[in-house]
Amino acid sequence: MSVDVRSVWSHRALRAAVILAVLSTGWLAAQWPHALIHPAIGWIPVPLSAGLGAAVCFRTARLAGEAGRFWRHLGIIMLILLAGVISSAVDSLAGPDAPTQRSGGFTMVLYLGAVLVLVWALLRLPVRRRMITFSLDLAVVVCATTLVAWFFAVQQSLEVARVTGTVWTIFGILLMLFAGLLAVAKVALAGTGGLDRAALWVLGGTVLMGAGLGAIAPLLESRPYLNDCQLSIPVCAAGIVLAALVQRHATPASLAAPRKPSRPFSLLPYLAVIVADGFVLAGVGPDQTQTRILVGGSVLLTLLVVARQLVAFYENSSLLARVDASMLELRRHERRFRSLVQNSSDIFAITDAAGRVTYASPSLIRFHGIPADRFLGSIASERVHPDDLAPLRRQPAVPGTARTAQMRLRHADGTWRWFEVVTTNLLHDPSVRGIVSNARDITESRRYQDQLAYQASHDALTGLANRALFNAGTVQAVRDAQSSSSGLALALVDLDDFKAINDRLGHAVGDALLVEVSERLRTSVRPGDTVARLGGDEFAVLLPDATAAESARIAEAFIDALAVPVRAAGYELLIQASIGVARHTADCDASDLLRRADMAMYAAKELGKSRWVEYGPELDAHAVEHAQVAAELSQALDRDELFVLYQPIVGLPDGEVRGVEALVRWRHPTRGLVSPVTFIPVAERTGLIVPIGAWILRSACAQGARWARELGPLAPWKISVNASARQLLEPSFVATVASTLADTGLDPTRLTIEITETAVFGGGRALDTVRALHALGVKIALDDFGTGHSSLGLLRTCPVDVLKVDKSFVDGVTGTVEQEAIATSISEIAQALRLEAVAEGVETAAQADRLLELGYHLAQGFHFARPLPADEIAPLCTHPAVPNLTH
Repeated sequence: MSVDVRSVWSHRALRAAVILAVLSTGWLAAQWPHALIHPAIGWIPVPLSAGLGAAVCFRTARLAGEAGRFWRHLGIIMLILLAGVISSAVDSLAGPDAPTQRSGGFTMVLYLGAVLVLVWALLRLPVRRRMITFSLDLAVVVCATTLVAWFFAVQQSLEVARVTGTVWTIFGILLMLFAGLLAVAKVALAGTGGLDRAALWVLGGTVLMGAGLGAIAPLLESRPYLNDCQLSIPVCAAGIVLAALVQRHATPASLAAPRKPSRPFSLLPYLAVIVADGFVLAGVGPDQTQTRILVGGSVLLTLLVVARQLVAFYENSSLLARVDASMLELRRHERRFRSLVQNSSDIFAITDAAGRVTYASPSLIRFHGIPADRFLGSIASERVHPDDLAPLRRQPAVPGTARTAQMRLRHADGTWRWFEVVTTNLLHDPSVRGIVSNARDITESRRYQDQLAYQASHDALTGLANRALFNAGTVQAVRDAQSSSSGLALALVDLDDFKAINDRLGHAVGDALLVEVSERLRTSVRPGDTVARLGGDEFAVLLPDATAAESARIAEAFIDALAVPVRAAGYELLIQASIGVARHTADCDASDLLRRADMAMYAAKELGKSRWVEYGPELDAHAVEHAQVAAELSQALDRDELFVLYQPIVGLPDGEVRGVEALVRWRHPTRGLVSPVTFIPVAERTGLIVPIGAWILRSACAQGARWARELGPLAPWKISVNASARQLLEPSFVATVASTLADTGLDPTRLTIEITETAVFGGGRALDTVRALHALGVKIALDDFGTGHSSLGLLRTCPVDVLKVDKSFVDGVTGTVEQEAIATSISEIAQALRLEAVAEGVETAAQADRLLELGYHLAQGFHFARPLPADEIAPLCTHPAVPNLTH
């Protein structure tokens, strides 16, 4: 049911109750002179009023919340009254002396029961005051009111008893009087216990009115066809319906919170005493009994008031004791708070609306080193770092709210320290009238957080940005370049042969080298450029707002900076780097930019290292070509597309074939003859060099064994096979060589494994593999000798039988003395160490003559023979076609 429907129903019930009360009153008025119609007509509104009151009470009990129990009791009372009214009507109209005003015993029991239930319901309402105080105040009111009632009514009590036929009528009237007084006293002295105050006032007045109307029975003695219930019950029912209506319209707030008293005491008991004393003075007369009763009542009132005052004194004493204890505890709290404030490292301050300091804790004064009299009244913002004024100005505008900010405050020593400041707006609080600030020093915490953030985004060894920070910066730089159309370049720097240095000389030398390289890169860039170490020996440089000329100049600066020998941990090292540069275009994101720089860097390595290459679309095509070559090369062995050529190694000066070097070639079905320069790097990078190398080794060893069987002493004595660095790192390589020799029947001393200096420069597994091969009886040749980092050092650690002099040194033997010095030195070293020296790349007779003069007895090159198929080697062994020498 909606609120509007309930309200309409309640108002209709009230109108009906008032109409029934008016009809009953009109009936009595009309029948007063003499009986006009049958007396039964006057009884009709009475049970209707009682039934309507019961229905309204029960309906209110469902809506009144915690006061519902009281209204349910009131509904039960109205039902008892309904039964009593019906019984009273039967007594009046159907008795032997009908019509009569006399009531039977059952009727009086019902009336008295209803009044007793009302008293019980009122007594069950919660009392918010102390029970003893409330009881004494209530006793004073009841005693005084009883004296007054006795003064007016008790003298007529015999008449009431005679008219109604029982003394219980007087007892019921007194009970109703007590109930009404109890309701009034509950409101005035102890609160309403969840009932609406106005509703309880109406209810108390209604009960008092009912008691008064019940006392008019003597006036109706001469009119037995009338009854006081015909007036009192409808009027009381109308009052109860009105109280229920007031209760139903009460707000929840008015029911939840007790009304704050306007004074610390109640006037009701004192007013009752004053009134009772007045009637005592007025009623003293010759009647000794009446005088004694009045004086006795006055004495009782005096005793009750004295007892009430004694209780009040006791309560005041207890209250004062509690106040003293509370004040003592308050002083303890105050001293504790003052001690905390004075000795706390946190800062407390209060500023007014204008930002002036009105209170400052001692810690703030110590922090700034300023006396309190000079600090108070100053502007708080003058002590804050200029960059942190914005958070300070954003004070909480809503009263009672707080805001947290971090800012720097100037210390007495002139430094700035970080504080976390919590500001609370208490301008509305009369005891504060300001902005309360609580500041905690977080300088060390900020420093620690900054260190953690730095460590998470920077390389611990070099101090450069790490990969995560560099990637984030690249993404932002690409976004900025796309929005502003500015230039952007990215360079990848990879140190050449760094692993060899790190493995051979140790990580301490490698770390020192990386630190020096990072410093050279940092000093070669512009302000605003970002240098990062991505990991290992790979560096990256982000060049925002860089033109093509600027990025080229910076790449050249890197090459020049790294060309100077590096002093690292006591070693002087020559380091080289391959650099790839990529410029941002509209069609690439951060990952594309990094990928393009990586492709350019690998292109620089393939071109011979120690250079830089800028990315171009052709590199994408090269990458696609590289992938396609790798895919086709992986099937070349199965398709029998690879074959081996042999280049003779001849003796000087007779040109006799002393050995051959096995060289692989690839005949592609559509590409034709693919150069080793094209597919060998692909095989190295993809790992295909391992199975291809094993196939070359087996083919060369099988051919060598065949020559030995067919040609005998004329067969090439040395079969040289190249082994890459990737093969030397394979754990099974030694076993592969051993099984190949066993399967083919080739004498291990006739097999030479050619290795490069860089393959074993770092030592480790590669050097262990070479030593294991040498232990098998296999000869070791050091290819391209003299072009590496520390060739002479290798001769002490690596088992070497043959030195193969690089073509770059052979080309200079016919030039100046300075140009042939290296070739001369290598020959002398080989002689001193009892090693064989083979000169590679001999292309002219003059070179052959000069090499012979320098002490070389083995040579190889186009001057003697190009790489040939196996069937063309045998004729050269039996009938050597020796090129003519000049001497």
